[in-house]
Amino acid sequence: MEEIRFTPEEMSLFRTVFKEIRTHLQDYMNERQFQMSNPQLFVFLSNIPAALAIASDKEVDEKELKILENIARKIDVNALDLSVIELLSYALEPADVMLNEEFHLRIGSELLYLSKNMNKYEGAIIDAVKALLKLDKNPESPTSMTKTFSKLMDNIILNNASRNKEEELKKLNEFKSRLGIA
Repeated sequence: MEEIRFTPEEMSLFRTVFKEIRTHLQDYMNERQFQMSNPQLFVFLSNIPAALAIASDKEVDEKELKILENIARKIDVNALDLSVIELLSYALEPADVMLNEEFHLRIGSELLYLSKNMNKYEGAIIDAVKALLKLDKNPESPTSMTKTFSKLMDNIILNNASRNKEEELKKLNEFKSRLGIA
């Protein structure tokens, strides 16, 4: 197996970005008693654009509930690429993080909670996702985090039963603009 080497700059960037992410999410993690490891935090933020999109109309309809259930079922921290896990290990994390098993049990309810209560955490969530996107080396690539997040948000809106699509799209575009992915 080929050894993966990271530059000191890459390691430093990961440390800085994850420190910033933890700063933005500290109140949320404390209030919800949802202290995540770095891999859990990465997975959480990779799926949080779905909650942002669902929150854009301030309602969670039946289709959105099913979308969240499907997302939660597919989340597996243990399935992260080894190179990602190794890079994540360079960033500091608290000692009192939950086990992956607990994370897997709670992630669906946390995404639903945020979908319903985004107004309370909106700024922190957006700032944390923006920080994560600093790790996106090629945001224009069709498979980049930036494009993936944007597509995820668009698909949520296309598949829900909103009564006011115009307002919802306006709010979604505001979220995307604030994230820098519009």
